[in-house]
Amino acid sequence: MYLQGMNRGRRHQQRGKETEATVTSELIERGISVLTPAFGNERYDMVIDREGNLERVQVKTAYDHNRKSQTVVVEFDTTVYQSSGMPQKTYYTADEIDSYLIHCPNRETTLYVRFQETAKTQMNFSFREKTAYNDHNQKAVNFAVDYTLDARL
Repeated sequence: MYLQGMNRGRRHQQRGKETEATVTSELIERGISVLTPAFGNERYDMVIDREGNLERVQVKTAYDHNRKSQTVVVEFDTTVYQSSGMPQKTYYTADEIDSYLIHCPNRETTLYVRFQETAKTQMNFSFREKTAYNDHNQKAVNFAVDYTLDARL
């Protein structure tokens, strides 16, 4: 496989490009215009135009949680490289982005989350039925069904 021969950083970049392409396609299918930075050096990956309202969007890939069944986790960091070449994790701010579009490739689903709804570093989404949780626990769970593109856009 082509990706196996790539170094970790390049594999990560390739996966990000694939995720952005998938999300762009999903938005266009729903009639949402997508604008991308010309040189890719902005803190956002795209701008979406929802009936004249422009939103700066960061696209992320979610992964199956390794300890929680039917749950995905997304990390909201990005890696920037210092002049010395050393990697450093950074996090986004409300001044940089308005929302996240989170693609879950193993579930063929994309989730939409406003920046204000997120924790700084990561977020989990359950694909279990709400009835699998008691009323008290439901308040603490982010149910993927509530964040799908069709539910929110």
